[in-house]
Amino acid sequence: MAKKSSTTALTPEQRDAQDARYAQGHTYDVVIIGTGSSALTAGALLAHAGKKVCLLEAHDIPGGYAQTFKAGGFEFCAQVHYIWGCAPGGRIYEFLKRIGLENDITFELFDPEGYDHMVLPDGRRVKIPYGWDKLVENVCAAYPDQRVPMEKFVGVLRTLRDEFRHLPARKAKWWEYLRAWRVRHIIKYRKASLQDLFDACRLSREAQAVLAANAGDFMLPPEKLSLFMYMALFGGYNTGAYSPTKHFKYYVERLARFITDHPGCHIYYETEVTAITTNGDRVSSVGTKDGKTFTAETYVCNGDPQKMAKIIGWEKFPAAEQKKLSYQYSEAGVVVYLGLKDIDLRKFGFGSYNIWHLEGWDMNQMWREMGACDFSKPWVFLSTPTLHTSEGGTTPGPGYQILELASFANYAPFKDAQDKGYAEYFKLKQRVSERMIDIAEKRYIPNLRKHIVVKQVGTSTTNEDFVLAPNGNAYGADMIPSQVTLSRLKATTPFKNFWWCNASSGWAGMFGTVSTGMNLYMDLTGDRFFGTTKGPTDEELIAALPQPEADPPPAEKTAR
Repeated sequence: MAKKSSTTALTPEQRDAQDARYAQGHTYDVVIIGTGSSALTAGALLAHAGKKVCLLEAHDIPGGYAQTFKAGGFEFCAQVHYIWGCAPGGRIYEFLKRIGLENDITFELFDPEGYDHMVLPDGRRVKIPYGWDKLVENVCAAYPDQRVPMEKFVGVLRTLRDEFRHLPARKAKWWEYLRAWRVRHIIKYRKASLQDLFDACRLSREAQAVLAANAGDFMLPPEKLSLFMYMALFGGYNTGAYSPTKHFKYYVERLARFITDHPGCHIYYETEVTAITTNGDRVSSVGTKDGKTFTAETYVCNGDPQKMAKIIGWEKFPAAEQKKLSYQYSEAGVVVYLGLKDIDLRKFGFGSYNIWHLEGWDMNQMWREMGACDFSKPWVFLSTPTLHTSEGGTTPGPGYQILELASFANYAPFKDAQDKGYAEYFKLKQRVSERMIDIAEKRYIPNLRKHIVVKQVGTSTTNEDFVLAPNGNAYGADMIPSQVTLSRLKATTPFKNFWWCNASSGWAGMFGTVSTGMNLYMDLTGDRFFGTTKGPTDEELIAALPQPEADPPPAEKTAR
């Protein structure tokens, strides 16, 4: 199915300029397939180190899931709403510092009293603050009998965070295995799901709902989600949740421009790679859909490894590599992008935070129902990007704001509807998106529809179309326990000059993909400018954050 719209499709003049540049016969040290977050990270670091880098992007703008699209005078970031690791000592900050952009690309901290607000079926609104102890207090303010289970729960997360911090970034030496007692919790919980820890701590359904309300950040319910992945993300935001001051569009475009500002470095758009040629244990060239051929000493693939391995030739990968490449894809969801007029969302309980709204208590049950497009009792994520930073520029002007609604829905129903024809696909999108708007209008913003001037709906098939994600997956390899192990796919391949660099060969999300790009750069160059054991601890990062002026109030009631 062809794209129904495009952000800034290349003009004939831009295409001619690309063709003229290609005809000049430039040579490159590194060719990178894709311009997602990890590709831009690795590309910027390599360009800064003096390498001639060429990035090949199938779409007409960079960024992958962090791209920004335009509609009706509004600019919407496709998938990213908040990130962590942006304070001094954090990975994203240290990456930007390495290339000299830490004072150019800056960030604003979400509300210290609660960067996420969990709104529950009983009407309580529990704020998720920075710091484990404050989290316990906020949950217990709403549900006083949960102190002992909560302290046990955060104690495990805190310990796991500390143990992972001291794991070597490289393959462990034989004698390091003799120190297994130092990572005994990692060993104990290596196969655990989030639900396993909930049950072990005997958390109530209410406390579980508070802690799992953000399951959409993983696209998995508690019974399937790896405890390690939950610990990584929840623990990361615990040290500070941020939004770029100038929005994600500037973050992406500034990195792309940083790369192309370096002599001999280029980005080609609408240049999809469709062939990867090998010669023995090396890649010799990549070919594009429009007939171009690119060569380099080193090749980095930001595209989906499972898909790209088939382009290379599945039979060229040893059985052990084929097994790693045969991962299960993550699910995706539905996002409703709303451009609003003549409204101030702060008057309706929104601010520098996100809201996770639950219509039911059991996230596992909701997940099963919503997977079948049953949205009778869904969870809905509500985010207000125009309130996350003081910088404007993403709306037509004063009096306009953006509200984004997101939730979970399987790929199959949307793909089936799309295959039947656009009318069926549009009908399904309308049914699901209007139900999500119903909840926002009934629970939070009376007469919301009167303020909507732009409405765009993205689904998993949209992801498949715009970022070439198989099955429209959100995070590459699914974050289930069996896929978060030492045998997980890594950057290396059977080809000495070809490397994977994406969520499936590293980790998902902005923090995860920036980390993946940094790690590959350090492996390729030996320039190990960052190490987890050298940086600040979680406690040090939290202590450095601005503190609320007063203690958080008891759990609030939200009208239902």
